[in-house]
Amino acid sequence: MKKYIYFLLSTLIIILTASCSEKFLDEEQVGVLKYDYYESEEGIEKLINSCYGVLRKKYGDEWTYALWNYGTDEWKRGDHSYTTHAMGGYNDYTEMISPVGFEVGYKQYPENIWAAYYNGIDRCNLAVEKIKLVENGVGIMKDQVGKNTRMAEVRFLRAMFLFLLVQQWGPIPYHLEPSSGSETEWPRKPVSQVYDDIIKDLEFAYDNCPEQQPEYGRVTKNAVRHYIAKVLLTRASGTDTDPFFGRGGNKQEDLARSAAMAEECINSGYNSLLPDYADVWREGNEINPEIVFSTQFNRDVNLLGGNSNDYRNNTHVYWLNQYDTEVGMARNIEYGRPFRRMHITDYTCDIFDRLNDSRLRKSLLEVFYSTKTDMPTEASYKWTAQELLFAFTDVAPDGSWAVRYGDTIRVGDPKFRLATANPSNTEYVNVGDTALVFLLNDKNTTLTDREIVGRGYTIYARYYWVTDPVTRAPVKLMNRDTTFTADDDRKGLRIRAWVPGKAPSLLKFRDRNKSDVATYQGTRDFFDARLAETYLIAAEAYGRLGNYSKAVEFINAVRRRAAYHAGETRPNLWWLFDGGTQGDLSGREDAMMITESYWDNDVPLEHYTSPSLTKERRFIEFMLNERCRELMGEMMRWEDLVRTETLYQRAMMFNDDTRASGTMREYHKLRPIPQSHIDAITINGRPLNAQEKQAYQNPGY
Repeated sequence: MKKYIYFLLSTLIIILTASCSEKFLDEEQVGVLKYDYYESEEGIEKLINSCYGVLRKKYGDEWTYALWNYGTDEWKRGDHSYTTHAMGGYNDYTEMISPVGFEVGYKQYPENIWAAYYNGIDRCNLAVEKIKLVENGVGIMKDQVGKNTRMAEVRFLRAMFLFLLVQQWGPIPYHLEPSSGSETEWPRKPVSQVYDDIIKDLEFAYDNCPEQQPEYGRVTKNAVRHYIAKVLLTRASGTDTDPFFGRGGNKQEDLARSAAMAEECINSGYNSLLPDYADVWREGNEINPEIVFSTQFNRDVNLLGGNSNDYRNNTHVYWLNQYDTEVGMARNIEYGRPFRRMHITDYTCDIFDRLNDSRLRKSLLEVFYSTKTDMPTEASYKWTAQELLFAFTDVAPDGSWAVRYGDTIRVGDPKFRLATANPSNTEYVNVGDTALVFLLNDKNTTLTDREIVGRGYTIYARYYWVTDPVTRAPVKLMNRDTTFTADDDRKGLRIRAWVPGKAPSLLKFRDRNKSDVATYQGTRDFFDARLAETYLIAAEAYGRLGNYSKAVEFINAVRRRAAYHAGETRPNLWWLFDGGTQGDLSGREDAMMITESYWDNDVPLEHYTSPSLTKERRFIEFMLNERCRELMGEMMRWEDLVRTETLYQRAMMFNDDTRASGTMREYHKLRPIPQSHIDAITINGRPLNAQEKQAYQNPGY
């Protein structure tokens, strides 16, 4: 394997330069550069900015969801009709996650992430060496304080890349000094040593990073505090004592310092929770007090490269489910390009107290208004006599008319109003009526097949009742499609349920700042760390120490913000399906508060893996649930389950696809080392033999 700094010196690279805007990463093409260029203030600044740019890689292609969300309890595979595109092997744990599977098919390349982070480490290594050599600086490099600030940023980023690698691959090979040529001797280092090196870099960053930076997006002391707390919690969560795979450290000391560092971040005064959970995800509000650290993307889509550039922000397309094949719906910028890679699990739907907790409804896109401006050709757009007779009781004997919501509708009437066409382009002036709903309800629903037909628009319901053809009473709860074939008033009617690609979409990453719907690249920053997670890190560290009263303090701060607040308008779905009362605007904060006795007994809402768990285990599973409720979809879940050593148990219990495939094993808690790396390295100048290659590989592969 070539040492990736060579890439910096011998090929055309993208250097990210400072601008006078509120964010400092804009792109400029720079040709072949010489080493001594990085000994100038201008050169080293560009090199440091390029280190930040490597963070973008995580969010730029199919690995974004495959490595961080697939194969967990939280999300499963979306549209099963895709094979190579949808990276299903990472959800099902099939042969596509073998070392060879990395190298074949469309974008089956976690090796791209592997290579990108090593490239980032080498950029940081070079910057660490060259910052010391800068002379005659006129900007931040004019004195040692400024040099230490930039050194702190670089060492923080290097720690980030090492942390991302060790969580995915365990023992990893790396160097902490730069090289200008090829190196093929790459022994793997024990996990405990990796964590020691990560913490050393973070400690230097803590001592030298400022509380605030003049340019938004650079590392601040709060970012360092957050990641020290997270790394220490991760190290302390492991129980493996193997000298190569064990995480090392002193658990009690790590937990105490994790809690203290998270609390220091929270109490610093430099970050705060936003009052409304929805505002965290509001487009245009990416720079807000809750964000501790984010990966920056250009707001000008023209600076992000084409669709083949995987340093773009592509997250906005993966969680969008297929709306554009339905009656009254045309694909457009408003609802995005539906890659339909992700499907929410039943577990994720069912752990929310939806009467009091606003987070699920504020995270999902369920209701779609018509975007079609010309008359649909589908026959189902207009009412039929059969539908009127089936859905309504106040109806003509021949089905020619019915009374719906107090108005008379007739056979041949449109079911909903279309969007208003804009003559100057293909978009609409105003959206139309509700045309499509991916309905999130539960087994307590009262929704019937007749009510679904009577709504007029298309509904994909999670649950619904089939009714008796004579009495019209509910008789069978369903969670799959029904096409009636019996010779009665229902014959030929189809009632839809959730299927892969047809379920609520995650809207956290929604991005409508594009010139056309076909464009992949998004312009929004991605939140790597926000203060709500810092609260949960503090809570888990204190709880693992046995200080449950202190843990409750931080948990309730997050849950208080999550509650519906007094005067806050609730969506119609809240009172239709979540147990709410129409017109009720009362605050729900008190109902969201818990006490330390919450973990003394089983709580059905929490879906604990066993009712006989100890309090300590119930607390850990609760924290996983609370992290899901707060951080759903935010590219942390696979690492959370690996960190808590619950990946196999929870994926097999809560992910239908993983369980059905039957191919997941305990060793899947680590990814296989890319075969191309193993084939390229040497020992004492010679290639590895077959036995040495197998020994180098992670167990099980």
